[in-house]
Amino acid sequence: MSWACDPSMTSMIVDSYQAAGPLFVQTLQSIFAAQCALVGDHIWPDDATNAVLQDPNYDFIVVGAGSAGAVVANRLSEVPDWKVLLVEAGGNPTLTTEIPQVFYNSLKTSIDWGYSTQPQNACRSYKTKGCYWPRGKVLGGCSSINGMFYVRANKADYDEWAADGNYGWSYDEVLPYFMKSENFTGEYTDERKKYHNQDGPLHIIEPNDPNVFEQIIIKAGVELGMTQSTDINGDSQIGILATHSNIKDSVRHSTARAFLAPVKDRKNLHVIKNGLVTKVLFNPGTKTVKGVQIHKDGKDIIVNAKKEVVVSAGAINSPQLLLLSGIGPKKHLQDMNIEIVADLPVGENLQDHVFVPLFYKMPGDADLTSVKNIAAAFAEYFLNGTGVLKGTHPHRVISFMNTLDPSSSIPDMEQHYMVVPPGVSGMLDFLEKHNLGDEVYQEFLKMNKDNFVILVYNVLLHPKSKGKIILNSKNPLEHPLIYANYFEESEDLKTVIRAMKQHSLKLGSTKAFKEAGFKLHWLDIEACKGFEEESDEHLECVSREVTFSLYHPTSTAKMGPKSDKEAVVDPELKVHGVERLRVIDASIMPFVVRGNTNAPTIMIGEKGADLIKKTWLNKHSEL
Repeated sequence: MSWACDPSMTSMIVDSYQAAGPLFVQTLQSIFAAQCALVGDHIWPDDATNAVLQDPNYDFIVVGAGSAGAVVANRLSEVPDWKVLLVEAGGNPTLTTEIPQVFYNSLKTSIDWGYSTQPQNACRSYKTKGCYWPRGKVLGGCSSINGMFYVRANKADYDEWAADGNYGWSYDEVLPYFMKSENFTGEYTDERKKYHNQDGPLHIIEPNDPNVFEQIIIKAGVELGMTQSTDINGDSQIGILATHSNIKDSVRHSTARAFLAPVKDRKNLHVIKNGLVTKVLFNPGTKTVKGVQIHKDGKDIIVNAKKEVVVSAGAINSPQLLLLSGIGPKKHLQDMNIEIVADLPVGENLQDHVFVPLFYKMPGDADLTSVKNIAAAFAEYFLNGTGVLKGTHPHRVISFMNTLDPSSSIPDMEQHYMVVPPGVSGMLDFLEKHNLGDEVYQEFLKMNKDNFVILVYNVLLHPKSKGKIILNSKNPLEHPLIYANYFEESEDLKTVIRAMKQHSLKLGSTKAFKEAGFKLHWLDIEACKGFEEESDEHLECVSREVTFSLYHPTSTAKMGPKSDKEAVVDPELKVHGVERLRVIDASIMPFVVRGNTNAPTIMIGEKGADLIKKTWLNKHSEL
């Protein structure tokens, strides 16, 4: 329980400040009440471990309460005759997950799995020579720790999935599932009604309070020939804008808030928290799933599934669980001395959105991030729900472009723009959290000390390079090995460099940036000295040294027909060659979509749950 929601603790703290006067005490009481309303345990489903121990039999077991799993559990438990168990390795959301502006502060905490990739010819400026990959270990999963960008990707993504034999996954067929989740609160014109819905559980807001920095960035993008878009989730994805966010009443609207909190008292939905599913279990001598093994409080619990087990643990944890359960590449399982249930390419085909930042700086006042101003911002937020903490501005601007064909409707690059106030290291030390080496870290601190900094993220949307995930050991508590293989295919690096030259490096020459005082700043990196700054050689060096993940790993349990030798699940998300087991999360994407992955993952949850309903309700009606 949050300490601010403990009446005895709250009373003790308030009493200790009585001497400060009644106004201060009243303010303190109001802040505690607001915090309790925001993150109190009463918001979320109770832990059902005792109920599971008493009767460990369920119709469906859903592994992982993240962006997809929370959706699946909600939708399956809509059928009153079905008993559903949702198992989450983490616990309840915290204060840092729920306040939109401080989303980076959840990184490297107990609610983050805190993965890192293996050393490679990228991420070279990190202490470990591997990129940091945060993943949510909390109700809502990554939807509880991400940047709240609501982006559906490109129509071509889904049409290409369908063209590769994944029936039912074309854009026209998945659009209704995007809309099913959505409660769109922006301007709702007749044109918008083709793409948006106002009846779903997930609140999506449209920026109506343009921040000055966001205006500068958008004006600069337009100067460079970008179209100022109004809705990248509508007819066209190309252009620049401050995009939609999943926020409601100044609070993050994760899948935990949208899909679990409203049904926390639903009798046929049970949730185990802080429990790790370590193995999928099969009936002896068969390939039919019978249940799962859960590690909780140092003990193992066996739970039976009468109908199906649904793995929704994410693009890292889902393949790890499948591998531990004997589903994966034959040779790897033999090397790990794991009994083989199905020889499938689990963990292969790993893809992610890699990005390289460029930096612009403008002189500014470090007093903005003083303790006094930060405290005032929190007080304003808790007391009124207003101020800088209520949203993700000034970081909402994104843009999409095609570096080979400017007239194309299918982008190959995305830009995010992060605005960092002077002296931010004490409040939002995201570079330190990423475990970057001292050289780059100290360079950033020096640049940021008395300057606003805009980081322009050059994001590769459709990588040719593919990585893999393998087990490090048979111990389910040990992280798997992640090989990102960034820039392994040379075309990927060429695309990133083209985008830098066509857009990011030209921002400094725009009227908007010049009038604001923003100038390009190169980090002084020893490995990249001796190259001309805007040369391909220097840009390649910078890309390999200062490499980042946009936190979008996908495709490690690829969806495809049986004829696809790279596929793990079929178009109904059933694991090939295994009965009563599905994977429903970002790992099933045949390739990473051209855009942020959270909204597509929620869509996958919606469609996956519907596929299950069609299977079992049809069976039920025929009996």
